[in-house]
Amino acid sequence: MQNLIALSLTACVMSLANFAFGDNINISSDIVEINKSSNSISFTNNVRIDSEYINVLANQAVLDNDKDTISVYGNPSLISSNNPNNLFKGQAKKIIIFTDEKIHLIGEASMNYENINISSNKILFNPQTGSLSSQE
Repeated sequence: MQNLIALSLTACVMSLANFAFGDNINISSDIVEINKSSNSISFTNNVRIDSEYINVLANQAVLDNDKDTISVYGNPSLISSNNPNNLFKGQAKKIIIFTDEKIHLIGEASMNYENINISSNKILFNPQTGSLSSQE
């Protein structure tokens, strides 16, 4: 079991190098599963993603190498900045992190960025540029 977890985390870190998280990425969860047929890695229960730029807390996360996304699920999932020069906090039922540095918060989404609070069904955010918009 420990070999499977070590293999999973090594594969995950290599896959996450494509994402705009910075150089150091740590993912922890109670359960890790690799699905070779779908080219994905699933993390379940007490999911925590820490990187140079963001921190995420969730119930589940799926790294999809084919779509180049990480989808995070929770009730709600929480995301926050790890960069003191660009502080933000957000939450949603689903958070999708794309390789082009965009983040989508979907389902009862809310975000606080530079003393601006926004709530919507869908919030689009780029933590590198600070670009923020909402969609119903």
